[in-house]
Amino acid sequence: MSLFEREFRDCLGRFATGVALITVMDEGAARAMTINSFASVSLDPPLILWSLAKDSHRYDRFLNAQNFAVNILAADQADLSAACARNDDLHANGGQWTLADNGAPLLKDAIARFECRRHAVMPGGDHEIILGEVLNVDRPRDAEALVFVRSGYKQI
Repeated sequence: MSLFEREFRDCLGRFATGVALITVMDEGAARAMTINSFASVSLDPPLILWSLAKDSHRYDRFLNAQNFAVNILAADQADLSAACARNDDLHANGGQWTLADNGAPLLKDAIARFECRRHAVMPGGDHEIILGEVLNVDRPRDAEALVFVRSGYKQI
């Protein structure tokens, strides 16, 4: 990594973000990937985006999913976030889930959930930008959000 790349990464790390799990069903198994690249795009139509690293070993599984969910994590879910960053087996990582109407796994104790259908995929350097059409939303529980800043989890 070049000096500029290191400095760029460190500067990005100063921007606090929420933490979410992208969840998909793959061959009958619930899969989850930890992200902090989630953003709203449009209210009408309701669109969100997230980005997927092209060199991720999970690339094909998540890129090819037509339906997915974005599950916003609570401050008490740092362990689940870390586990899903290493391994995408949601059940093995202790995530309790149910199926959404679109067939995507929904984390039962997330603080907000977005059921989505893939709307578009755009190149973004070493990532793909996934644009999702939001089909449904809900807030299963009221809790503080998990935050990621300076390479670590924080609570507000």
